[in-house]
Amino acid sequence: MEKQQVLNYIELHEEELITFLQEMIQSRPVNPVYAKEHGYNEAVCEKIILQKLEGLGLEIYTFDVDLQELEPYREKPGFITGYTDLIDFRGRPNIVAKLPGTDPEHYKSILLIGHCDVVAADDLEEWEYPPFDGTIADGVLHGRGVVDMLGGLAGMVMAIKALEETGNRPKGDVWFASAVCEESGGTGCLAIADWLKKNEAHIDAGIMGEPTDLEISLLCRNIQWGDITIYGKTGHLEVWQPHWSQGGVVDAIEKARYVMDQIDNLNKEWALRPDKNHPLLKESCQVKVAMIEGGHHRSSFPATCKLSYNIQVLPHETNEDGLGVNTRKEFEEFMHRISQADDWLRENPPKVEWVCEADCSEVPADHPFVVQFIKSTSEIRKETILNGSGFHTDTGWLMRVPGIPVVNYGPGNPALAHRTNEKCKVKDIVTCCKGVANICCDWCNTPK
Repeated sequence: MEKQQVLNYIELHEEELITFLQEMIQSRPVNPVYAKEHGYNEAVCEKIILQKLEGLGLEIYTFDVDLQELEPYREKPGFITGYTDLIDFRGRPNIVAKLPGTDPEHYKSILLIGHCDVVAADDLEEWEYPPFDGTIADGVLHGRGVVDMLGGLAGMVMAIKALEETGNRPKGDVWFASAVCEESGGTGCLAIADWLKKNEAHIDAGIMGEPTDLEISLLCRNIQWGDITIYGKTGHLEVWQPHWSQGGVVDAIEKARYVMDQIDNLNKEWALRPDKNHPLLKESCQVKVAMIEGGHHRSSFPATCKLSYNIQVLPHETNEDGLGVNTRKEFEEFMHRISQADDWLRENPPKVEWVCEADCSEVPADHPFVVQFIKSTSEIRKETILNGSGFHTDTGWLMRVPGIPVVNYGPGNPALAHRTNEKCKVKDIVTCCKGVANICCDWCNTPK
């Protein structure tokens, strides 16, 4: 095998790689949960990917997500409960493909996988360049999804194309998958994981193309979404009111401020706890309030206030199904404790509801795939670093269902994901493509 031929091919076809990525961005593959009245989804983007894969000698499979097929996972991460009524999976197929190795029985295989859906970009006036144009300026590609994670996905497809068209097909199998519906629960990747298990695809390791700034991320956290509804007692805002025990009002927003203050105190405690921290992560697990909804009239005291929150959970805190049961229990006990310390909340406790839970994963730093990946990527970019992803990625479904150890590796600063003016250096996209191709050459030519 001539690895340099593969890398040279990628350099010579940089324009093709970037044009392919621009087409993916221009297809507006917004997850339907966030598309509102626009009617966007990932279907066109998946067609663009399929067109690029055709003629490369791959075995290609497409299938819609079928919730009935996933019923055994209903109580586990990845099976959407909070969003099921909002999502129609028909006509938005997952893609799974295999580039058969020349001696797959005796050599290791790899999975290259990512998601093709993106979040919305409705704040158009705030963008320096239109979010779905895929504009290039000063060596930087601008557009929704270029970081999260169409850049990584495009690089994987072009890496496979480079292997095949240079005549350097590895001895082991190279698998590829593009999942729908990652940005609202992860059911698309769960369906792929289930498909791989049912079809007895024995894959030795994998790469998820999430943005890591070209570092190798060995873990991601479980994410728990929930709502706290705080109850008050409404009345006229401009009229003097007695104490609630004498029939007066209770300001639900004021009580919500109390709850948020106590959450701040909980986060300070978690920041000092070893079980809430990890050496590969910059921030401890936290409870973060993401949305606040309260009140019903400008002249009335609010009767309710809802806090929508996000809790991060480390892999060692989860059970065998990837669920952070103990974290949920701890948070519910925390809410009970702070409610008992308030006269009103003691008699009118807030309602805690759990909306969705996303799985987590961790691959040991001494795993043979990690050791080889470090060596392979260092040949492309010397400053290879190991880290962790504070956000959720779909690696958990793959590790728990078909049993594939998967790391995260992709172009772009993850802090720019979901952000207005999302952008990524063109050279980083090309470097990622080279890194993926290099590990395919090395790992898939390693004897089992």
